[in-house]
Amino acid sequence: MALSDRIKNCRQSAGLSQEKVAELVGVSRQAVTKWETGQSAPSTENLFRLAEILGTTVDFLLSEEKQGSPTPAEQIYYLYKLEQEQKAALRAAQRKARLREALFALLAYLLIYLVGRILWCDLSQSSFKGWLFSVRPAGEHSYLYGWLLSSHLFWYSMAASLLFALCGKFLLSRMTTGGFFLGIVFGMLFGPYPEGAATGNTHYGWLIWGMILLLAVIAGIILEAVKKKRKSREYPV
Repeated sequence: MALSDRIKNCRQSAGLSQEKVAELVGVSRQAVTKWETGQSAPSTENLFRLAEILGTTVDFLLSEEKQGSPTPAEQIYYLYKLEQEQKAALRAAQRKARLREALFALLAYLLIYLVGRILWCDLSQSSFKGWLFSVRPAGEHSYLYGWLLSSHLFWYSMAASLLFALCGKFLLSRMTTGGFFLGIVFGMLFGPYPEGAATGNTHYGWLIWGMILLLAVIAGIILEAVKKKRKSREYPV
């Protein structure tokens, strides 16, 4: 009899539902279902909890009727190794996903940077290297783009998006990148204020950009909190 069958039989003998077992162990009902159907195995810690809840022993849950089968201690070690391998695979997948998300954010900022260079920097007046790095943006609607570069806020925002992505906060990273882009668009369109020439305040694009970026970051934080809460509810382990 397999481990999955023993778990199911012991649960039924104890008169417990899958929901109740899940509650007592501290996992989701779906996890218990997978244990009983052989789709996955409980961790070593959860195996001991199960034995206590079901009124049996770990040796019984892991015992096999066939001769020459691994001892309970060997099976516990096997489960432990399997759990460690699964965790290692999960960490590797998470690192890959974080690097991929950071790369997407980097490409988005570089695209914005290059589009700004193409629109507001004259290549004919400088070398390619100068055009790419040192020529100051000029022309209609170039104020906000130039201000973001001169104040280094362009690079600070990019660094924040990359950091969020590398920390696994994908929604926050995407909202920051999206807020940065939308802030430029709306700041460029609605920022000019010719009436303020007398006071020297002819452009409020920086304020519009900052407000949109701030709202985007706040929205990203809220979305991350909701995502974390939903995940903890579905997968309490």
